[in-house]
Amino acid sequence: MKVSLESLIKNDSDLKLLAGNKDLSLNSISSIEEINDEEVLFLGNKKFFKKYQQAKVENKIVIIIDEKLYEELDQEDRESLSNNTLALLTSSNIPISITKASKVFYEKQRGSIAFELDGRKDGSAKIHPSVKIAEGVFIGENVEIESDCFIMPGCVIMPNVKISQGTTLYSNVTIYPETVIGKNCRIHGGTTIGSDGFGYNFHQGVHHKIWHFGGVVIGDDVEIGANSCVDQGTFTPTRIGSGTKIDNHVQVGHNVQLGKGVILCGQVAIGGSTKIGDYAVFGGKSAVADNLEVGMAAQISGGSTVIGNVAAQETVGGYPARPMREFLRSIAFIRKNIKR
Repeated sequence: MKVSLESLIKNDSDLKLLAGNKDLSLNSISSIEEINDEEVLFLGNKKFFKKYQQAKVENKIVIIIDEKLYEELDQEDRESLSNNTLALLTSSNIPISITKASKVFYEKQRGSIAFELDGRKDGSAKIHPSVKIAEGVFIGENVEIESDCFIMPGCVIMPNVKISQGTTLYSNVTIYPETVIGKNCRIHGGTTIGSDGFGYNFHQGVHHKIWHFGGVVIGDDVEIGANSCVDQGTFTPTRIGSGTKIDNHVQVGHNVQLGKGVILCGQVAIGGSTKIGDYAVFGGKSAVADNLEVGMAAQISGGSTVIGNVAAQETVGGYPARPMREFLRSIAFIRKNIKR
């Protein structure tokens, strides 16, 4: 389901076409980490523009760049943008342009889905004969469930979901559209996979919603505890690596990338677009802010809050989180001086 560039322009008075053809048809919106052909990429500030340059993008894309940022570019950068894109546009309000464009793509991709129809009735759901399905389960259109899965009472599997062999969904699990779940996973009761991320842009006294349709991709041998939430990506998937284990009451934000074998203990919260390296461990009630990187095999102590990047194999703790030795010395210093 494609969207015409012309419809985006008509829907958003902040957009101005500088180069290219407005009759283009587009598939979706790209993130700066995952840029695909025939998609729209928003560049709202210098940080994202530098990432775009570093990526050396050769894809056939449409770029919408902040008007003031474009005016600050030298002639060479302007020409490079014009020559290497299907179309180039500026926006006088990038945050609002993102919200407007996201709604158009969301309605195009999700608007035709019949959420109320059970795919077993119209034959669109493909379910292996070995799958065990309890009473009180809803399975949407175009769902695919491979062999030896077990779906317990009260589960809701929305349209366009794929569940690989040997996976178990415990009671009252909800799976949103465009979710892919790997082999031999276990998802415990009350957990929700693929709900919208918490994304809004504030303008003129109103919080304008960014419409999410990126989905979730879960690897093999993943276990997710009860009453946890994994938000879908904004425009590209939230990803959970194979072998990752997630405890109860954990929040994984939109666009998060969890590596292989990650451990998230109870009540951990991961902010949106944060990348967690393989085999990192988060103690209970720890948290990490959005748009950060936590390196491979890093350890985050319980109750700590990470507000900066953490290097591979580093152990941090406290609020704000800092290297463990430094944190412990600060606690000792405080205790010593309190006694005085």
